[in-house]
Amino acid sequence: MSGFDTIVVGSGIAGLTAAIKLQRAGQKVLVLEATERPGGRITRIIRRNGDRAEAGAQGLHSNYTEMLGLIANYGMTGDVMPTGRKLQYLDRRGRPRISGSNMDLARIIGVRGSLDLARFWTQYFTYAKPFSQFELSTDIPQYDNVSAAEELRWAGRNFTDFVLRPMSWAMANSKPDKISMYYIVNGLRLRMTTKILGLRGGIASLPQRMAQDLRIEYGSRVQSVLTTSGSVDGVLLEDGRSLKAKHVILACTAGGAGSALPEEFQYQKNFLSNFTHTPMPLVFFFLDRPVKSEAYAYMGHGYREATFNMAVNHAAKTPYLVPSGKGLISAWPAFPAVVELFGRSDTELIELARKDLEDFFPEFPAAVEEAQVVRHHWGLARYEPGMHRRVLDFKASAERLRGVSFAGTDYDSIHMESGIRSGQRAADRALRGA
Repeated sequence: MSGFDTIVVGSGIAGLTAAIKLQRAGQKVLVLEATERPGGRITRIIRRNGDRAEAGAQGLHSNYTEMLGLIANYGMTGDVMPTGRKLQYLDRRGRPRISGSNMDLARIIGVRGSLDLARFWTQYFTYAKPFSQFELSTDIPQYDNVSAAEELRWAGRNFTDFVLRPMSWAMANSKPDKISMYYIVNGLRLRMTTKILGLRGGIASLPQRMAQDLRIEYGSRVQSVLTTSGSVDGVLLEDGRSLKAKHVILACTAGGAGSALPEEFQYQKNFLSNFTHTPMPLVFFFLDRPVKSEAYAYMGHGYREATFNMAVNHAAKTPYLVPSGKGLISAWPAFPAVVELFGRSDTELIELARKDLEDFFPEFPAAVEEAQVVRHHWGLARYEPGMHRRVLDFKASAERLRGVSFAGTDYDSIHMESGIRSGQRAADRALRGA
């Protein structure tokens, strides 16, 4: 096979974006994908009798300008759909409380909780330090060097149980003491300024459409990048083939990029190989009946400690993907419990999730028709205190490398919009190198 201008490793949203931009600029581009499908962590593989659920990315925000632009470019704007907005909490007595507005939330958290929320809102929204939501480029030690739990230790129990812990769980799939304050400030800004949207065919329909215009080799796993005189000039595949290129974009997970780098890039390799992340085992339940509650998301933090303390009813969240109208429930654990969970069998995960979700869905035991498990070995980046600064240092060092760029949501927060913009920047760097 002849040489390429650029080889892109990974067909997630970042890799696809980079490849399309380079191809439109006239480059000869090859995308290498280890699996048999495009999209990376944007996947919809849960289905039964016509009902489907997003098993990876769960929604796009209305301020995803670059992603909405891509959707428009592919003639898919008419497929943009609203998603469910109501949440159900369990209060301290285990009673369900529905929240569809700020007024509903205020009634749930009471006077002290509302005062805490007002302080939180003022300090971290109205007077928040400015930073890009979709690119890690600014060093803000006040948000980076402290955990969310430590920074917000002044808050009372209701704020913690009905705002902080659910936000940490939903935004970062982690507990507040395991993530930096950056996650929480970013999440608050999204909550206050955007709506969550979906696509009629599922979010995976976008990367599937993008992939149609590209040369992609599926089932092609990269073993390592190749170098000459310290400059990257190709890749070695696990099947023994060597492919040459003027530039290589590693648009896989940070861990995958670390394993592909040779020892001569010791600092970058060590950083990427030890990148903090959260694996995600998710359990999906297909029910034989609709769920009575109108909420799409369920949080149990005010009532109990559980491994699966969050659930999503996809029939309420994305009804256009669940034409039967029956309940389709996903159970979500969080770090650090997910590390131990990942080693358990599917049968064990299903039973544990079934038990934890009975508080949300009393009809659960008799209503489940089928359960499926989805395992994301690399679910999402986890920014523990100090990680923001370390990412910035890595990105500065990567600019000095020749012939290689890095793209993906791991380096710029967890949003699909971040991955798209990261892919665009990597493509620009490849073009400058050419």
